Amino acid sequence: MRLFVTGATGYIGRQLCRRLVAGGHEVRALVRTPERARPLTEAGVATFTGDVTDRASMREGMSGADAVIHAAADLDLDGPAERMEAVNVGGSENVASLTWKLGVPRLLSVSSMARFGGSPEDGTPSDERGPLLAPPTRYSATKRRGEEAIRGWAERGLAVVTVYPSLVYGPPGKKEGANALIRQLWLGRFPVLIGADRRTSWVYLDDLVEGLVVALERGEAGSDYLMTGDVATVRELAGRVAALGGAPAPRRAVSVPVARWGLRLATPFYRLAGRRPPVPIEQLASLGRHWAFDDTRARRELGWSRRSLAEGLPELLPELTGSPSTTAGGH
Repeated sequence: MRLFVTGATGYIGRQLCRRLVAGGHEVRALVRTPERARPLTEAGVATFTGDVTDRASMREGMSGADAVIHAAADLDLDGPAERMEAVNVGGSENVASLTWKLGVPRLLSVSSMARFGGSPEDGTPSDERGPLLAPPTRYSATKRRGEEAIRGWAERGLAVVTVYPSLVYGPPGKKEGANALIRQLWLGRFPVLIGADRRTSWVYLDDLVEGLVVALERGEAGSDYLMTGDVATVRELAGRVAALGGAPAPRRAVSVPVARWGLRLATPFYRLAGRRPPVPIEQLASLGRHWAFDDTRARRELGWSRRSLAEGLPELLPELTGSPSTTAGGH
């Protein structure tokens, strides 16, 4: 198939493009600058300079495609609110409307579990039909509105399949995706745990990429799939990292209100030192919620499988430590 991919230079997008090329597909990728395109062109991907906020810039690359994969997103809570709105909402509208106008038969939308706003307060995992909670962050709110924009075009007849990933970890990249959080735990850079009892879902990068491929190939129009992997509390995750040779897990835990107070006091000092705070203040609202999700539907309907944290974390160790892996986990 000829495929057009947005978000192709991101953590998920790069790995997805490589997998699609290896699978024999003709891959076209939208890139904002030629410099960011180099790893893709070396992998055999045709690149087109543009931006999802500029609808016309996508026309050349998208024309004649058999499917569009929309994976572009702005996750930077420290960045301009206008940029996040333009990319996550306006960009989704642009991609879906142009896909429809050009007659591309299929759109795979890579959304996020952030769209749900969290999972129930009792900690039970939620599924695709689970409740939508009030968005705790701008990212959560814009991902939800971006999906609503795409659904508007689905109601006109656009064939859309949606995937909701959770926190994504795994090589390559020690600081990309959720690897940054795991690395901070590994190095002992969290003096305390925030929301230590909150349950969160973790999916291994290569497993998610395989899931996106099968969703593209087998997912029925109108279907949506959580691909969220294993569930663990923040305290359990820290314990797993410590057990694999990382720094001892923090013994102390603080509530979100206490963490917010402390972070507000500390933020000016971080800025004086030319550093970002370890957690954006806005993100603290997310840390007070559960993010536990059940991906049974994707495993049952698509035949998808994924690693547990017990299998996936050891495979990330070479990225964190710079040493060869001595663990033979995985599929």
